[in-house]
Amino acid sequence: MTELLAALLGAIVGGALSAWVSSRQTARVLRHETDLASEERRVASKMQEERRISEAAAHLIAALADYWTVTLDSPDQMPCFVRVPATADVHRDRLGRVAQLTNAGARNAHALPEEVGQRWKDLVWLVRFAHSNQPDRSEEERRRDYADLRTYSEYVRRSLHALSGDGSMPEAFEPPDPRREGTRPWGVKPPSRAREPDLTTWNLSTQLVGRVTFTSGEQRWYGPRGFEDLGASVTASTLEDTDDSNA
Repeated sequence: MTELLAALLGAIVGGALSAWVSSRQTARVLRHETDLASEERRVASKMQEERRISEAAAHLIAALADYWTVTLDSPDQMPCFVRVPATADVHRDRLGRVAQLTNAGARNAHALPEEVGQRWKDLVWLVRFAHSNQPDRSEEERRRDYADLRTYSEYVRRSLHALSGDGSMPEAFEPPDPRREGTRPWGVKPPSRAREPDLTTWNLSTQLVGRVTFTSGEQRWYGPRGFEDLGASVTASTLEDTDDSNA
């Protein structure tokens, strides 16, 4: 009888222990599967967010390109971006491009990371400031406004490209302050103490095209690969067919 009770007790204890071990293993498997599913959801969510940011950046890059594309035949591009005395068609064209840019921002800028989103907001403010009537600003100040707008647009464009994996993210800088003194454009030959990016090379590369006559009287030829020696690379007939521009 004692042996029978001992065997029965052993069977009960053994069964309970086996059930406990089995439940622990089941719980461990379920926990692993839950963690795995959670990680998969996290990765999928991250990929979706990155894709959403990249698409928004692509739309804004295209909007910036459209904004800086001027179809009007104007020898001076400044009135196409800054409100100064100009013909009615120039004002209408500028207003239309400003509206398109701000509408593109309203549709897409909310998807940008906070830092780049703030850069876009600062750019839109500069665009609106340039477009607004500022009767107290001199022509010299308005030309600096135009130059600031160009260089800051390039800074924002590079920031947007970085979101798509095309290049590194530019360092954070404060936007141009229209109230500052001096005529030097933002981002062009910044002094060492200035908290600005150095976009001097880019700024010059967008302006020095073809034969350039400097105020000193020196002439240089800027081809698709930059400066070329006039004597070695360019014939006189080529120069005669190229319009002069002043630097």
